[in-house]
Amino acid sequence: MKPPAAVDPPSSRRQFARERSLFLEAVELDTPEERAAFVAAACGEEVELREAVLRLLREHDRDDCLWDRPAADPALPPASIVAQLREELGERPRGEAALIPRERGVGEAVGPYRLREKIGEGGFGLVFVADQLRPVRRRVALKVIRPGMLTGEIAARFEAERQALAMMDHPNIARVFDAGVTDDGLPYFAMELVRGVSLTEFCDCRRLDLRGRLDLFVAICQAVQHAHQKGIVHRDLKPSNVLVTQQDGRPLPKVIDFGIVKAVNPDPTDRLTDRTIYTGFKAMMGTPAYMSPEQAEMTSGEIDTRSDVYSLGVLLYELLTGATPFAGDTLREAGLIEFRRILLEEEPPSPSSRLGTLRADEATTVARNRRLEPTRLTSALRGDLDWVVMKALEKDRGRRYPTAIALADDVTRFVEGLPVEARPPSKWYRFSKFARRHAVALTTAAVVAAALIVGTGVSVWQATVARAALAQARVAEAEAGRSRDELEGFTERLRQATELLGKARALAEAGDRAAALRTYDQAARVQPRYFAVWAERGAFFARLGLWDRAAADFAQARTLGAPATGAEFLGVPQLFVLTGRHAEYRAIAEAMAASEGPSGGIYEQTELRGRLAGPLSQREAAALAAAAERLVEAPPPTEAAVDFTDRGRIPRGVKLYIAGWAHLRAGNPERAIERLEQAGASRGWRGHGIVAPLLALAHSARGRSEQTRAAFAASERVMEDYLAEAADRADGMPSLSWFDWAEFLLFHRAAAARVGADLSELDERLEALRLRTLDGLETEGLD
Repeated sequence: MKPPAAVDPPSSRRQFARERSLFLEAVELDTPEERAAFVAAACGEEVELREAVLRLLREHDRDDCLWDRPAADPALPPASIVAQLREELGERPRGEAALIPRERGVGEAVGPYRLREKIGEGGFGLVFVADQLRPVRRRVALKVIRPGMLTGEIAARFEAERQALAMMDHPNIARVFDAGVTDDGLPYFAMELVRGVSLTEFCDCRRLDLRGRLDLFVAICQAVQHAHQKGIVHRDLKPSNVLVTQQDGRPLPKVIDFGIVKAVNPDPTDRLTDRTIYTGFKAMMGTPAYMSPEQAEMTSGEIDTRSDVYSLGVLLYELLTGATPFAGDTLREAGLIEFRRILLEEEPPSPSSRLGTLRADEATTVARNRRLEPTRLTSALRGDLDWVVMKALEKDRGRRYPTAIALADDVTRFVEGLPVEARPPSKWYRFSKFARRHAVALTTAAVVAAALIVGTGVSVWQATVARAALAQARVAEAEAGRSRDELEGFTERLRQATELLGKARALAEAGDRAAALRTYDQAARVQPRYFAVWAERGAFFARLGLWDRAAADFAQARTLGAPATGAEFLGVPQLFVLTGRHAEYRAIAEAMAASEGPSGGIYEQTELRGRLAGPLSQREAAALAAAAERLVEAPPPTEAAVDFTDRGRIPRGVKLYIAGWAHLRAGNPERAIERLEQAGASRGWRGHGIVAPLLALAHSARGRSEQTRAAFAASERVMEDYLAEAADRADGMPSLSWFDWAEFLLFHRAAAARVGADLSELDERLEALRLRTLDGLETEGLD
């Protein structure tokens, strides 16, 4: 025994403590590459410390564990360190012959299971294919804690994963069948064996087109949403944790490996495990290329479901471009400080821009795997898909999609040719982010001007205020302080309003419409001069069929400078006509007519349908009919690119319907009937029933009374179906888009006037639906 004087000095104990701490953090990472990158970043220039930790990691990964024998190689960690680490890992010796549980092999029994082969391993778990022998015989995936890793934290995380998976019941999440403990005390659980390949490998090997990839992605988002509703954040979503298999000839994605989930349910009576889960300070959980900025900040207590939304954005980015927003090698090779700086400060290129940075051979391969030419793929991604991806990848999680299902819904809107909720960030917003990163290099006036527009959209009014503030700061320095205070107050109100809008959207999507309305009202009180508040609340009312309230809010948004031709105003001109706001209709129709013209896709649909709803000269109607025909007759995209070019995103049934409507307004009812009948036969559009009253109007214009009555009878049947559906739904609306429903009501009333039908019963039923909706909102002052 050493005399007291020979005890290790304090510096040695501190060195060992550092080695131990870094080792325990590193072993939780999934791969040797990630561990090496972590150690390199944490140790910096301390070569001896780095080498010591790497030696410990190498010995940890050896098949014939060092725990079984003394170290003979002087380059290996001394036995005293091994013994202490063994205690740190939670397995104290039960005697001189006590060993850390050995790694299991093929053919061994674990409870009622027999191991067949090891198919995977992570930071603390081993995964095997196993045969269940009783009480039923089936093949499963068996996950067991890695030998030597049974710390209190690891056991708690493993138990959390087991409980999390057991709580979930979704076709796109691997099911848990059973759980138990091995003979030597290691927890395990048996789960559904997914015979599939990783998400990106599946898509590329089968050369899935964009539609196929987006369909898979929507299913993944729905699975993640299910987990979030159970209080679970995955925190490591990546292609290898999404396996795709075939079921009934169709691809079926399965989300796996909830090994680093986080319980977010605040109810102490409904928690995943009674054991404490603690992520140590500066212990980053996740895979660098898919990690959210808040994970890189290493404040895990603040991580919520929006972290998974970011990772889903990275998945979508990779599905579209074949690359992650930031190259995985770049992140792995960067030191810890540089890694965090990249994720927290650098903006990734948009998907369409990333394609332009690829080498010619890389771009050709990526495009071929998506069954498109490189230029066609870039065109398909530019615009809406760029916006959707970049909204999911916002560094400020308050600007991301609030939920995974909100992201899925926007992707679905894109596929269906509807306006997406995502909007491109304004130049002012991008400048404000630059200003925050380079504040020292900017003048006080520039910082004040940038602060004015943080978190806001594009508007002429806002830009004018910003320029005025800059000029004022230059001309009168004495006024700058007062102007700064005023503008900072204005900015703070904008920030509050923006946060309230995000909260209101999330509440509405969750079905809590009363709370959503209260939050929209609060946003309007906080910043009444922000047009987005009124436009968003107007859309909320429109989705509930509260037409007058919706029209009033959209009118206020226009007064505050909201653009007339944006996709968010699809249906607004028709709404003004429906509610008798003729002055507002004329103003927005004139703004549309004065624009540079339809620019394709959703914007073209917005203008054509908006202008067709109101008064038109014969010349204007003819021009719109010609534009609608060009929309219909444009060369169709290739099969792989259907619905993914500017024009292809509008379902063909909608194009035919617009053309039929335009021909009717242009005085060509015969051509209108032809196009409308084609539209009615199209089942690729949910609202195809709304062509019936237009057909009645077209037949009436030809003087065909019998066909007019038959078409109106069909319109009444469609109306009855829609009303029955609306009565069964909590929001009091049929399932078609609100602007389709508004147009149908307009056309049906016009057709009823032609045939002399009585609409009093219809009005009573619509009023009953409106009153029921208002009652459900539980607010005062609405009538």
